[in-house]
Amino acid sequence: MGIIALLSIRLVLNGKITLNLDSFHYNHIFKNGRYMYKEAWNKITNARYIVIVSHIHPDGDTLGSTLALYNVLKEQGKKVALFNATKDELPREFGFLDGFSKIQGKLPKFFDLLVCCDSASFDRLGVRRGDYEIVNIDHHKSNKNFGDINVVLSEASSAGVVLYQLLKANDIKISKKTATALYTSVADDTGFFRYGGIDAGTFKIASDLIECGADPRKIASEVKSSVSLAKTRLIAHMLSNFELHQDATIASIILDKKILDETGAKRSDTKNIISMLRDIANVKVALMVLELDESCKISLRSDGDMDVSKISAIYNGGGHKGAAGFNVSSSDSRATCKEILDLFKR
Repeated sequence: MGIIALLSIRLVLNGKITLNLDSFHYNHIFKNGRYMYKEAWNKITNARYIVIVSHIHPDGDTLGSTLALYNVLKEQGKKVALFNATKDELPREFGFLDGFSKIQGKLPKFFDLLVCCDSASFDRLGVRRGDYEIVNIDHHKSNKNFGDINVVLSEASSAGVVLYQLLKANDIKISKKTATALYTSVADDTGFFRYGGIDAGTFKIASDLIECGADPRKIASEVKSSVSLAKTRLIAHMLSNFELHQDATIASIILDKKILDETGAKRSDTKNIISMLRDIANVKVALMVLELDESCKISLRSDGDMDVSKISAIYNGGGHKGAAGFNVSSSDSRATCKEILDLFKR
């Protein structure tokens, strides 16, 4: 069985090493094999200058995991930088994490390794291909395996879990600030342990991170209790204007640019507010259409019975069974909303 598992995870295609596990190997390899992470960690620690990239319009998973890796590498004396291509302000609720202020909007001119966390495709990084190698750390089943080394565990609840396994497999000590970033990553992507494929392993990891110094109460307070007035106004608008469809099993909301202007909210303020609609009794799926300049950003959440990633895949988007998102090349938010709702009738 060990040989079969090894052959399954050590796929070398076109010079790329892909560690992409299905659910069987996820459960088996985590318990029995540390060798699978050695290639990835050796690539990282042997690099001269590392740039760690979080995806555009970042959430807590991509920020928490990238900042955790940044802290580990800084503690080891590595030359490392943080980059995010988002033009808007980064989500302020994660500003308490060590290293957050070090995130830059400009790439260094010369570096030999790019490491990304929580990005299913290269274009979500907002960078150009260059003379550098890529280590891709992720948990999306839609991941394109665009790295030279791909550590993709589709059964993991978050990229933070994948990075945690990578660190533990290489006997890396997890400091308090690294534990705090990793716990934030896991907690944010699971809705603070309410959804997203959580299992006993997720709670064991959370427990270990607490023992390493993460403070669950402080993290929850920073992330969930630091809502700006503008976001509060946006939430009030959403709760007053959402619509119900198909016997009240689907809730939808359209957020146009006018509403953002009136409330003073930024795009980052729309993150996760759709979950409030999914929490309404009888609602199985929540849909948010965010109007952008020349397109619409679609966010979907489900109670787990419906796999919304299948809808996302139609538009080449990504996500998971309970949470998915994608862009539609249309500035007509109402027509776009109707188009998505019609897909649920099929």
